Amino acid sequence: MDCPSIDIPTYTEKQTIETFKNSLQIFTHIDEIAHILRIRFNDFAFHALKDIPHPQALYNNMEASLLVCQSILCNEKIVIVGDYDADGICATCIMLDFFEQLSYTNVAFAMPNRFKHGYGFSKKLFHEIIQNHPDVRVIITVDNGISSFEAGALCKANNIHFIITDHHTLEVDSNGETKIPPCDFLINPQQQHCTFPYRDICGSLVAWYFCCALKINMQTICKDPHIVFETLKHAQANTPTLHYKTIRMHTHTYMQHLSQIRMESFLLLVGIAIIADVMPLNAINHTICRYALKHIPQSKRCAFQVLIEHLKCSIDSQTLGFRLIPLLNAAGRISDGKIALEFLRSKSLAKAKSYLKQLKELNAQRKYLQDEVTNQAFHALTQIPQNENMLCAVGDNWHEGVLGIVAGKMADEFQKPCFVLTNINGVCKGSGRSYGDVDLIASMQRIGHLMQRYGGHVGAVGLEIKDCNIESFIRAFEPIIYDGEKRENVLGMLQTHLITHELLACIESFEPFGNGNPLPKFFIEMPILGWRKTGQGFIEFQLQYMDNRSIKGMFFSPKYAQHDFCIGDILQFRATIGLDFQPYYGTHKAQLHTSNYAVNTNKQHLMLIIDKIYGLQNNSL
Repeated sequence: MDCPSIDIPTYTEKQTIETFKNSLQIFTHIDEIAHILRIRFNDFAFHALKDIPHPQALYNNMEASLLVCQSILCNEKIVIVGDYDADGICATCIMLDFFEQLSYTNVAFAMPNRFKHGYGFSKKLFHEIIQNHPDVRVIITVDNGISSFEAGALCKANNIHFIITDHHTLEVDSNGETKIPPCDFLINPQQQHCTFPYRDICGSLVAWYFCCALKINMQTICKDPHIVFETLKHAQANTPTLHYKTIRMHTHTYMQHLSQIRMESFLLLVGIAIIADVMPLNAINHTICRYALKHIPQSKRCAFQVLIEHLKCSIDSQTLGFRLIPLLNAAGRISDGKIALEFLRSKSLAKAKSYLKQLKELNAQRKYLQDEVTNQAFHALTQIPQNENMLCAVGDNWHEGVLGIVAGKMADEFQKPCFVLTNINGVCKGSGRSYGDVDLIASMQRIGHLMQRYGGHVGAVGLEIKDCNIESFIRAFEPIIYDGEKRENVLGMLQTHLITHELLACIESFEPFGNGNPLPKFFIEMPILGWRKTGQGFIEFQLQYMDNRSIKGMFFSPKYAQHDFCIGDILQFRATIGLDFQPYYGTHKAQLHTSNYAVNTNKQHLMLIIDKIYGLQNNSL
């Protein structure tokens, strides 16, 4: 991949790096690091699942679930409309698994295909649902629906109940007034009347709370025959007529199954979704993720068992973020999100292995397309006038499935919000990614009149805009800064004697890491004892460690693939600490630029994962 060439700062800029170093805390003991990490949790309202908010705290949740209970008692067709990203796939899985465990079978799902339907519950997807399920009486969206104005109107016109469960920011009109699609109920912590204490939760957690409300209401109804009768009296007159004794028999069956449903089991999927959607790891999100990471290895879900066998390493937030979630997202990016859903819902190990193989193949294809579009997008930046507050790359017929990833790479590279759009017949579709403390969705709302469609979060948005409005969009964009916590890019300066398994265990005790609880990164200086370029263009370093030992450092970026490092120079870098499950330099010793320093080949030795190189200092000066 041809990324812009950036020179590594050398000792001639030593003063600048020294100034940066002097601003950092120098750690001399592990307890100092533990203290800083512990402070992050001081304001947490709770640390256990038993303390999380009740389902009734989510506005409209209990009322909307009661409507669905009526439909269940009347055996009406319910269709779940999911989304094709990891959060939407997990949310769909939660809903379908809940109905399955309840033993309610008159339920189906629909999932948009990125290339056929576009995003969310659209007009085109509505007509497809009607064609496949002409008897549908209730449609429930998960992780989408807040932009489904046309589909909502069609539901109303066809006398179909429409319930939206979503977490994305609501759209506003030109007067700044909130816009809500036609629906029976909207369940979304972002809406004005919702007093749920945590606004930034993922779509899967909203879906989980809705299922909790369903369980509570169904248990209440099924316990008392009079409540069943009163509930049915309030159901619509055109529902299928069922004999009262038949309904009572069904409620007895439901009651038996309800007692066996363990809602905490679905939180394993919610934990994955929280990390996938980069939700802030505040009290509720952190507690759920921590629970998920602990229990995924013991889960009987075939997909998880096959995944653990495939990964061959411990399950932490980094494993999910870099090895599982890309597989789930690859299905919707390259082909169809249903493949990932079928993987999660596999009933046998053989099926799960088959779907995992498909996901791995799709992810490999995604990587190739991503590199291809990245090259073109970087070059396209010079083709249109840019705004100092943002960058926008537009191309013809770029693959839609990788635009968000490319926008994220550009945002990290240029340290400002970036948009990557593909022009298809005069309409530009794509994604934007934020940087730093820019509230991207709030910034978009100010210029919403220039776009045909948009939606998303503080950090990520999707949009459609006519190509004739692109330059106006770029000129008009002004970043809105949100009042969030300052990101910790570097925790402090780490002395090499602290790089131990004890420090790694200390850091892991504060898992999961992510947005709001960033993985600790340290500024480190070490002499280079050896290095090589991997087949992917990454750099594998052998760095001088304490007591005449060496430690492996991996720089997973092709940025300096053409640079020749000098043995003996001091590498100044930012890194995290992990375990090395591969021997030093593998079978590529012939390609290694190295000294005669001894190399430790212990497969589970510590290693440094380098994400930024600040400079090189000539050790002879």
